[in-house]
Amino acid sequence: MKLKATSLAATFLLGAIPTVCHAQDFSADVVYAPVLKEQDPPASRTAVPPVPTAKLYVSKDRMRFESGGLTGLTMIVDVAKQTALALFPSQKSYRQLGSRPSVYFRVNDAENACSDWQKAVGKEITCEKVGDDVVGGRKAVKYRRPTPNSGADYIWIDSKLNYVIKWHMDKTEAELRNIAEGPQSADLFAIPQGYEPLGPPKKQPRTTPRPR
Repeated sequence: MKLKATSLAATFLLGAIPTVCHAQDFSADVVYAPVLKEQDPPASRTAVPPVPTAKLYVSKDRMRFESGGLTGLTMIVDVAKQTALALFPSQKSYRQLGSRPSVYFRVNDAENACSDWQKAVGKEITCEKVGDDVVGGRKAVKYRRPTPNSGADYIWIDSKLNYVIKWHMDKTEAELRNIAEGPQSADLFAIPQGYEPLGPPKKQPRTTPRPR
């Protein structure tokens, strides 16, 4: 069940990711917060469950994502090799994933990021630049993507990192905090020694009813 829950979490988080340009390596905390709308009932506005914080490590075209919560998902993405792996420390194993995170990506130019956002989503989208903004004291450029029912998704691109540092999508908002610029250890993006690949889930044998 735990593996199934982890796979579902990975599927939810994953999508396509564009080619990464050269930029500053960094690490950051990923802080999630539910987006509450005016039409939400008062009870939901006061009894919001805590959302776990994740950790992000980025080095050139590689990324490591460590989530908290029930699944404890750890992903390693290598854009150059077009690979995405889920790690299972309790079993010392890993599994190849079929797609990559769609909200964690670099852009070639923070001032012209619509095409990179479209590549990350993996399909044609309508995107418009909103303008300059500040996120956690860092200069950023805000973009908007209209969604059905007159809604919209938003992302903020850090002007120095050329990386998405905040997003607002559906009922979830997340932001990169405690950003620490600097080289990241290569061990973060490698499969740990002793880990074995997981094969496909085993199918349960079909029982044949006995003749009466």
